[in-house]
Amino acid sequence: MKVNLPLDSDVPMTTDQNGMNHPFSNDALFLARLKSIEEKINQRRLPEAAQELNVLGKTARGDPRLFLLGSRLAQAAGNPKGVLEGARMAHQLAPAWPVATIYLAEVLADQGEVEDALSAAEKAVQQALIGMPAQQRAELLGKAATIAHRLGLHARTLLWLREAERISPDDRGIRQKIARTLIESGQAGLAVEILSELLRELPGNASLLSDRLRACLVADQRAQAVEDGNALVSLEPDNQVHRFHLELALGLTPRTQPEPVICAFYDGCAALFDRDRVGRAQYRLPMQVAQMIHQWHPDRRADILDLGCGTGLLGANLGPKEGVLVGVDLSGAMLAQASRHGVYDRFHQVNVLDALRETPPALYHVIAALDVLIHVGALESVIPNAWRILLPGGRFVFSFETSGPEAAEYALQPDYHYVHQRGYVRRLLDEAGFAPIDMQDCTLRVEAGRPIAGVLVSAVKSLGTV
Repeated sequence: MKVNLPLDSDVPMTTDQNGMNHPFSNDALFLARLKSIEEKINQRRLPEAAQELNVLGKTARGDPRLFLLGSRLAQAAGNPKGVLEGARMAHQLAPAWPVATIYLAEVLADQGEVEDALSAAEKAVQQALIGMPAQQRAELLGKAATIAHRLGLHARTLLWLREAERISPDDRGIRQKIARTLIESGQAGLAVEILSELLRELPGNASLLSDRLRACLVADQRAQAVEDGNALVSLEPDNQVHRFHLELALGLTPRTQPEPVICAFYDGCAALFDRDRVGRAQYRLPMQVAQMIHQWHPDRRADILDLGCGTGLLGANLGPKEGVLVGVDLSGAMLAQASRHGVYDRFHQVNVLDALRETPPALYHVIAALDVLIHVGALESVIPNAWRILLPGGRFVFSFETSGPEAAEYALQPDYHYVHQRGYVRRLLDEAGFAPIDMQDCTLRVEAGRPIAGVLVSAVKSLGTV
């Protein structure tokens, strides 16, 4: 999040403990020092920024911009508590200032405070109606829409984006965001129309072509999807996301999902992941597998590799232990959430395939991959590498979504989840040398009220093998 400091003459007011209002300081030197601190934070010169902020704070204790910068400084330093404290203090000092209110809403959304974030965003939108210039109001509506989008509130997102569009009808960025929201809310046909209009204004724009390709896939407009996919690959031949979507448009099954596709999804939902996955989706695998690991290793001395660790639900359920717990995930936002549990010894921000390939042999007692293979199609490298890096007697415990016995070995569903054929998975486990192999039918999670069928596998690397 970036704070835009208000440097014009229309500054808000602060209220002291006696109820007296005081304007922000518009002294040129003071504003220059604020900008200097902001630049140092952006350049990650954090000790210098902190020192300047402390000095400046002694001369203007009631200026909420100091606390906005303090919040940003805490964010750069990886201090989520300080981020929220700074945002709350800025809003407390200037409760009617929409800049501070929307910033607080963004911070609350980042930290998973859903109701409070939405309430603050709504308040900021109302505050922006009073005296805020049109362009700044449109920008604030865009921020509010981003918060609503992150909270999965598509109707509210569209409402605020449409209002921003009314204020700034020539803003193509707003129109593109409207199209993206329409794709996610099941109105892909309307999104195609908006994106086609934008492409008539900006022919060959890669971002617009990419969005229209996705919209066409959802709307089952295959011919246009193929045309856009070919155009994108010609524009950016090394872009794996374009090739992935072109394969889908051609009716092919990609072997795995590109890293940016996975990161974009999980970075966007990290703050709310635990609430949605454990609460709404009734995701119980981490708790179940933690209980299994405790049974296998009652002394808690097992060294464990948690592939696709996400927000660290497995580690949280395992609790304190003697062995090493290593988390692997592509999403930095998910790893930031996982680090809060304080149970992982270290993290690696890397994809599952690379982690398995690059890990030395015979290191771990347990490898877990829970709800991870939904992003990996072909498992020919996954299973043998898991066998290789396990210690003799170690266990590979993982889940997969199932397909029918007559289906392809793996297939990508419309929700971008891979499903795997049970016989395909067992064959690869047998060929790698796992024995015994236990495969239990289970409900992985609940989506839109529908239980998602899957299999929980526990496969042992036999004693005496290396």
